[in-house]
Order: sequence, then structure tokens, then C-alpha cells
Amino acid sequence: MAGVKEIYDYINSFAPFDTAMGFDNVGILVGDKNAESKKVVVALDATAEVLKEAYELGAKIVVSHHPIIFHALKQLDSESAPFLAVKYGITVLSAHTNLDIAPDGVNDSLAETAGVIIDERFPDDCALIGHLENSMTCREFAESVKKSLGLAGLRFTDNGRSIQKILVACGAGGDSVVLANELGADAVLTGEIKHNYIMYANDKKIAVFDAGHFGSEGLIIPKLVNKLRERFPDTEFIRATSDTDGIIYF
Repeated sequence: MAGVKEIYDYINSFAPFDTAMGFDNVGILVGDKNAESKKVVVALDATAEVLKEAYELGAKIVVSHHPIIFHALKQLDSESAPFLAVKYGITVLSAHTNLDIAPDGVNDSLAETAGVIIDERFPDDCALIGHLENSMTCREFAESVKKSLGLAGLRFTDNGRSIQKILVACGAGGDSVVLANELGADAVLTGEIKHNYIMYANDKKIAVFDAGHFGSEGLIIPKLVNKLRERFPDTEFIRATSDTDGIIYF
């Protein structure tokens, strides 16, 4: 069975933890650093529901993308994820922005799935620039992204032009519209963007495609599960079924 240190070292080999952004919190964040488990649950978020699922499955390790502890804790509720991790004896390892920017990581996976051919990565900005094989209208690209990512819906703006040069910034990458403008991109594909950046993009005639935070990053979980299964064949890696953002489109 795999140990959390072994899993850490393996992830570190392709997504070095020391490349995470300065604001981030990554690594073994809760639990026993010597923990071992025959079952490991993998999820985008180590929520209370995911921790309960792991406990019911008998998993002693959870690997998450988003940190189980991000900001300083000022109180610890008995139903919170960090509390439950300790209560259930579960060790949580989180790989966040280091996995976002890694080759074949979240940004690369989002670009690949959306049909964006990567030209250059900008790890300091957690973004990459690429191009579509053939130009598309904004609506055509929106429909393509919705289908390829398996989304129930997405937000987008239409700059009234064909687009081909695309900046990709997974998760909360909306502020990357500034970089997109500097690079002469036609559009930005991200997972979360604030109103002021939408207005900035509109002013610069840059189309915006907001696939949702979960929608833009959830695709890394099955890929990570497969990588871990190949590296540790004697351990059962399970994608959490309770891993969801709970958003309903209607």
C-alpha cells in the first residue's frame, strides 16, 4: 500500500510543490505524515462530504487539488473538513497551483480538452497561450467547450469576431484578461471571472469564456487518479463521488 510521503514525492516529480504560488498552501496539510493506506480518495475539494466518503470507504489518505486549509483558521467547527479529517484519522495531501501550471497539469488539460494547441506557458501568471487549429465564432467555441468539458452550461461574451488565439487560465483566472490583452489574444478561457474584468475584456474586444471553477479544473481528477494507479498498482485510488460544486443550471 502507498504511503502519503511516497504519493507526495511522486506528485512532486511532475508538479513540484515549490512551484506553487506564494499565496498558496500545498503539501501534507492535515494528519499523519507517515500515513499509509490501501485506499486513497482523490477529489478536487476535500470537503466534509468527501472526508465522510473516505471514512466510509476505509481510506486513510485523501489527495485533493484545492487545499483543505487555505486561509488561517480562527475557529474549528466540528463539522468542518479539517476537524473531520483529524476525527477520522485521515491525512490530506493537497496539490494546487503547482498542479495548475505543471506540464500535463490543469491548464494543459483544460487547453487540450478545449482544442487549444499550446504555444507558450506563463507559470508566473498561472496561464498559457495557444491557438485553435481553425478560427471559430464565439458561439461555436462556446458550444465546443460546453460539449468537450461536459458542462451543463457556461457564460461567454461575444466580441463579434472570429477567434483563434486563446489564453487559458483555469480556476479563478479571470484577471488574466490583462495578460491576454498584452499578448494580443482574441479570447480567454477560464473558470471564474469578476465583473470588472469582464468589462475590461469587453472594452478590449476580448471574448470571455467562463466554464466555472469546477468545470475548468475537475477534468484533472480522473487524469490524476490514472497516474496514481499506474505508479502505485497495489493501492486502490478512488475518485470521490461526492466531489461536486453543487451548482444547478436552469
